[in-house]
Amino acid sequence: MDILTRFELRKIIRRKSFYTGIIILIAVAILSSVVLITNMQMTGEDGKFLNGTAAIQLEREYNRQLAGPLTIAAMEAAVRRHQDLLHDPSNLDEKGEMTVEANAKYDTKDNQIQFLITDAFSPASEYDYYLIDKINPEEMKSFYQKRLEKVRLFLNSNKSDNNYTAKEKAYFTKLNEEITVPFQMDYVTGWKNVFENLPSLFLIIAFVIGFCLAPVFAGEYQRGTDAIVLSTRYGRSKAIAAKLKASFIVSVGLIIFPILIYTFLILGVFGFDGGGAHVQMIKFLAPVPYTVFETYLWAVLIGSLACLMVGALTLWFSSRMSNSFSVIVATGVLLVGTQFIPESKNSRLLSYLTDLLPGNMFDSFRKITGYDVFNIVGQLVPTYKIMVVFSIIAIALLIPFTYRAFKKHQVV
Repeated sequence: MDILTRFELRKIIRRKSFYTGIIILIAVAILSSVVLITNMQMTGEDGKFLNGTAAIQLEREYNRQLAGPLTIAAMEAAVRRHQDLLHDPSNLDEKGEMTVEANAKYDTKDNQIQFLITDAFSPASEYDYYLIDKINPEEMKSFYQKRLEKVRLFLNSNKSDNNYTAKEKAYFTKLNEEITVPFQMDYVTGWKNVFENLPSLFLIIAFVIGFCLAPVFAGEYQRGTDAIVLSTRYGRSKAIAAKLKASFIVSVGLIIFPILIYTFLILGVFGFDGGGAHVQMIKFLAPVPYTVFETYLWAVLIGSLACLMVGALTLWFSSRMSNSFSVIVATGVLLVGTQFIPESKNSRLLSYLTDLLPGNMFDSFRKITGYDVFNIVGQLVPTYKIMVVFSIIAIALLIPFTYRAFKKHQVV
């Protein structure tokens, strides 16, 4: 790292705004983790509710017993275990329903596999909670076919936001058919909770990045030091490059640091199990062939690029505006205001384009596991992949615009 970059880096990290941002990010990461942990609840074997880490440990123990390929035999056995409980009068109450004690002691341990079966065999747009009571175990042979049927029903639904073309329907159907089966089951609650608050965490990270980078150029105008900087030997070349490099180093650090804290806090308590499971264990109709961990990497990549794009936009605002406050306001409007743009009911393309705005890219898990696609010159490309390409191009274009704006600035 050259001397000028180190100098600009020190200028950023010595500001109070930087330390305030670090404290906010740590607090948000910890608070998000604590809320998810304390909200965990499960019925223990004695029929009493367990909360927090006790509930986490019990669910992890149950789901680890189910870990492995989601085979027809495994599903048939789960259905028979449940129905055998219903055939034993000692497990039923006066209404003929399973008692809380019997459910907690024998049935709860099969919840994960039961939920998947119910997802597959319930009628479209419904969830039949009592399906597992009456379904024939032999029907498990059609489990994966039932899932594909649900995909086709979704693609052919008459909802205004699901007006897929024949080509798009064929594309998503093929994607689902190419997913390897049987699915790999595992305990995935930890990863599911990681995905839960990622969008909010990325939003806070973007705000902090904008807050820290706002003075990089605008601060020079505000303090009147732009005349000094631009009149030096390297003021219109290396000094600007150093500011840009230092800004991106800070941005990357502000992304990696809280994401690692947040992820390791949650998985440290819930357990790191499940990274190799199919993401369909979390989002049943997801049309992607990824494991949970691969989906996490995609989600972090997209969210991080969105944050870097916010950083690049902030620097551009900073090079064009006369004070840091104006830059912060502009960045805030970009992040918050764009999230209130309603989805177009007449054009899916317009809705997809709004998804490319930074504030709408943070919920990347929903896009990765969803059914949004761009038609580019006859080629269908999932929206989440477009997000990656668009972010990189936007950042690459904003850097020279920012460089040129400060270089051509006329000192008054």
